[in-house]
Amino acid sequence: MNNTYKLFLGIGWTLAILSNPAYGELIEINRVTAKVNDRIVTWGEIERAMDRLNFTDEEKKLRASEFVEGKIDRLLSIYAFEEKGMGIPESIIEQEYNKRLIQEFNGDRKLFRDVLRSKGQSQLEFRDELREDIIYGHMLSTRKRMKEEISPEKVERFYRENGVMFKTEAKVKLREIVFSQIAGEPEAILMQQAQEIQDMLKSGSPFEVLASQHGQSPFRAKGGDWGVMVSSREIRSDGIRETAFKMKKGEVSKPFTIELLERKPNGQVGKSGKIAVYILKVEDLKPAGIKSLDQVRPEIEKILASRIEAKSQRQWFNRLKRDAFIQVNLPNDKAPRQ
Repeated sequence: MNNTYKLFLGIGWTLAILSNPAYGELIEINRVTAKVNDRIVTWGEIERAMDRLNFTDEEKKLRASEFVEGKIDRLLSIYAFEEKGMGIPESIIEQEYNKRLIQEFNGDRKLFRDVLRSKGQSQLEFRDELREDIIYGHMLSTRKRMKEEISPEKVERFYRENGVMFKTEAKVKLREIVFSQIAGEPEAILMQQAQEIQDMLKSGSPFEVLASQHGQSPFRAKGGDWGVMVSSREIRSDGIRETAFKMKKGEVSKPFTIELLERKPNGQVGKSGKIAVYILKVEDLKPAGIKSLDQVRPEIEKILASRIEAKSQRQWFNRLKRDAFIQVNLPNDKAPRQ
């Protein structure tokens, strides 16, 4: 075998005529054949791979070429592997086989066989697929770039050019005291109750103590503490959001009225028609900003490594295909594509 990979991908129209007295239907089997040197791939294999992801017929039409290209890459990897004179010991296949059996089927061989049967796949075909996975993974790993190839200059340049990726939102940690309508009380009554609490706060009573003793907040048992830092986009109520982000750390708001929200039968959140009077305290406040380079350096290195690796692998596959004859003719194509 020379270094040129002769590859032909086309349609193999193998028809089986199954007699049906009522309809006389023709059933097509093995509609597409892919050939990479001496290896044959049927359309059934491609279709089964998409079936495992529960693709609809429309999704199969849209993504079939993607799966075929993936199969081409895998077969070219295997040829490159074999031309280097390498092989996979059966012991490695057996180890991976047993590993999958335990991880995916809890060691239940009968369940494993039943699942394979439901997919129309034999144990031998499953082992062949494992072998492909191992070889393909090995060949891709040899293309990976080392972390040392990502210079500090590249990391810093990426940080400067993509600062928006590392922005942090302003966040607050809140406590609340809430007076909501229990029996349709008018706003004036709720506001009067809140004002009495406001007077106690001015007299030095701790906010958390008053929050645990008064009102109808769902956080009352925790002294009104929301428990987590929240950003503006995480607060649904316009009134609470606007008030909270105008305050300083440690500041307590004046009583204010909001219209409560509720989840509708259709799942959307909207106004309930009920009101409540809130008093908020900002326990903690973190302003918006940008993470430092030191904080995000590992993240940037991973991004750059992934991009370099993907580019390296694509260039490698292109070199394998450069001297190969490739013709793609999927079931829905009007003419072969080269």
